[in-house]
Amino acid sequence: MVKLLFALVLVLAVSDQTLAQAPPQQPSAQPSLSDSELASQVNNPAAPVTFLQFRNVMLPNVPGTGGVTNVLEIQPVLPIRPSKKIPFLQLIKMTLPIATTPSPIGESGLGDLQFFDLVSIKQSWGRWGFGPALVFPTATSRALGAGKWQAGPSFALIYTKAENWTIGAVLQNPISFAGDSNRPGVNSLIITPAVTYNFPGRLIPGLWNNGWFGGLSDYNVTFDWNNGGAGTIPLGLQLGRVFHVGKQPLSLSAEAGATVKRPDGVPNPGLILGFELDWIFKGHHKSE
Repeated sequence: MVKLLFALVLVLAVSDQTLAQAPPQQPSAQPSLSDSELASQVNNPAAPVTFLQFRNVMLPNVPGTGGVTNVLEIQPVLPIRPSKKIPFLQLIKMTLPIATTPSPIGESGLGDLQFFDLVSIKQSWGRWGFGPALVFPTATSRALGAGKWQAGPSFALIYTKAENWTIGAVLQNPISFAGDSNRPGVNSLIITPAVTYNFPGRLIPGLWNNGWFGGLSDYNVTFDWNNGGAGTIPLGLQLGRVFHVGKQPLSLSAEAGATVKRPDGVPNPGLILGFELDWIFKGHHKSE
């Protein structure tokens, strides 16, 4: 696992250096981005920001289990700048979940690898994008994955013209087409909300520095088409801040919520806690 994390960091760092060395289309000397600008970009899932995210979601007390359910998601995000062959900005995102389930299941290991390539199109009001969403059956045990190869569309719509606000969502609908024939098929709409407010100046005057943001937690809302569109809708709030350790910008946030709607027969998972740490390699300027 340490080797995997090192490889992800190395890929992002090398890619960032390669992009930085490409022939510039504008003056190379650009003003550094403020913490508030970076906060706005990291919370915009269609923005061309290079970063590595560690996200941990925890269910402290699911009925019928004997402990804590925990999922650590490792997500590298890499923008691919427009070229002669592909004249669109693309965002490559991968999500590798590492799950721990309590008794009576009692399993720990890798989940299914998620991947999507989003074409991100800039508009005067924000950004929108589209692309393929893929899921690979990489889970190390039956309980931690669907056992299916999946593919489907993804779509993003993000509004940023309201000052200090980022409002929108990313939609994905992976559909299973191969895999373990003894496992049920997959066809679900997954909606990840992006509603964030960047606090101008200090959160508390004279007390805490710039870079604070808050909004809805980015828990996935799911509608299972193979179950009549049954919805699982968690809601929560998030609070975080972009700061620097030396010259390295980081984003740290915490979120808490609960499930307000779930399919019939599914136990209420209770409190949902989340933590996110983003290692930001490169933001983007307004001209990009």
